[in-house]
Amino acid sequence: MKKFSFALLLICFITEVYGQQPFLRIDYRQTFLGDRIDILDGPKVLTKQEIYQLMQTNPEAFQTYQMALKKQTTSKWLDGGAFLASVGVIALSFIPSQSSSYSSRNKFFIPLAVTTVGLGIASGFYRRSSRNLTREAVDMYNFSEKKADPVYFEDGLTYYNIPDFIGFQIRF
Repeated sequence: MKKFSFALLLICFITEVYGQQPFLRIDYRQTFLGDRIDILDGPKVLTKQEIYQLMQTNPEAFQTYQMALKKQTTSKWLDGGAFLASVGVIALSFIPSQSSSYSSRNKFFIPLAVTTVGLGIASGFYRRSSRNLTREAVDMYNFSEKKADPVYFEDGLTYYNIPDFIGFQIRF
């Protein structure tokens, strides 16, 4: 029983020591136009201003987060363009074949359909890239104190000196 209570006390002490700095995590939600990436500190959803204040303590994480925001904005614009193009495809599909504008429908229908698909695919690439960059920025913020600069040797061996861990990586 003493060992169990000591282990529990040790775990509580470790979480108290490392719990001083906010530990951020990411939540993704799919919305009507694109997705929404929320950054959480525990159960609290942080505002953009709070995220900026936290991320500015680590310039590299802040720069990565800004790139993620740019890609997320591009993704939303591409989603909006794909939505408008799909509305155009639907509107063109309702033109009856006997009308005089049917020949103009044939000129615009295929290019608009291809544009809809292309914008959707491009938006997916930007969306995935923005999620990955956001995750990378949050990880940089969360684990920045534990990282140390690697030392490179001529033989391809990398030596990492992290305060609680020493490791080697051999690259072939």
